[in-house]
Amino acid sequence: MTTLTPEQRRAVTAAGDHPVRIEDPETHQAYVILKADIYERIRAVLEEEEIDPSLFEIDDFEPLREGS
Repeated sequence: MTTLTPEQRRAVTAAGDHPVRIEDPETHQAYVILKADIYERIRAVLEEEEIDPSLFEIDDFEPLREGS
């Protein structure tokens, strides 16, 4: 596990329960730091919302014919 830098700790503390956006100065890639309990709640919701792939099966699909 990587630890927070003092600067990141200050940003997280100041943000409270809100996520903190950070950027890698070399790659300019953006990241978000959020508290682990908030991440776990979001992850659980996303896992519950997974769509059943069988809903996308269209083997029995017949296109409408013009004039029908």
